[in-house]
Amino acid sequence: MKIINWNISYIGDIKLKIEFINSFLSDSFCAILQEVKPNSYNAIKEILHNKANFIYSLDYRQPSKFDSQARKLGVLILTSKNIKIIDAGVVTRNIFPDRTVFATLQYNSKIYKVLGVHSITGCSYHKAKSIQYDCLAEFIDSYKPDIIGIDANEPEIDSVEISKMQFFNNGNGARSFFNTIQSINLADSYVNFHNLQDNNCIPKSHFIKQKGAVRYDFIFLNNNYKIQECLYLYDEAINAGSDHALIYSKIEC
Repeated sequence: MKIINWNISYIGDIKLKIEFINSFLSDSFCAILQEVKPNSYNAIKEILHNKANFIYSLDYRQPSKFDSQARKLGVLILTSKNIKIIDAGVVTRNIFPDRTVFATLQYNSKIYKVLGVHSITGCSYHKAKSIQYDCLAEFIDSYKPDIIGIDANEPEIDSVEISKMQFFNNGNGARSFFNTIQSINLADSYVNFHNLQDNNCIPKSHFIKQKGAVRYDFIFLNNNYKIQECLYLYDEAINAGSDHALIYSKIEC
């Protein structure tokens, strides 16, 4: 099964992004997309309806007339037609449910629990970002997903070891969330597949003017999965109109 995670960016031509994501959507797949505005979702659905199922966070938590544009950046899970959706929804015990979506899937008689997340930023929401992560830690501790695709807007300082990551100074929520990822037997797919030992080999997924190249985007996978491939496609994703790398992983099912 192919596992994809990509913040597509709400800015720019959606058709170019659909063309890029579509190049990965063959055989069995589960793709997690962030920053999917309603008009982008409609375009994706129109073009890909013959090959994908759709689970969209804003179908579960619809923006109200009082909401800002920040509440219209949904998270979307696309699955191949040969994957059955057992259950789906958003993380309701969270300050931004619309930035989350989960799905319990069935493929080849096996169950796969998937969570997609787009973290709010600390510069805009400061302490709320940490509270968000406390809520997400609570959710994954009980739901125990097998697959997490996330634009985390963390860490401040990356590491191949989660225990050595340093997080932004807006509370302990991010630390709790990443520690819980480890406690439920998930691992960084890229670090795991490539057996990374050196922080200098960590790929970039985003560029911040004040910090330079960072890795804010991750796929975390059940440690029992056999990973066949994992790539961070930064240049290709930028050329398709995003400002984040697309992460491509493949697991044996």
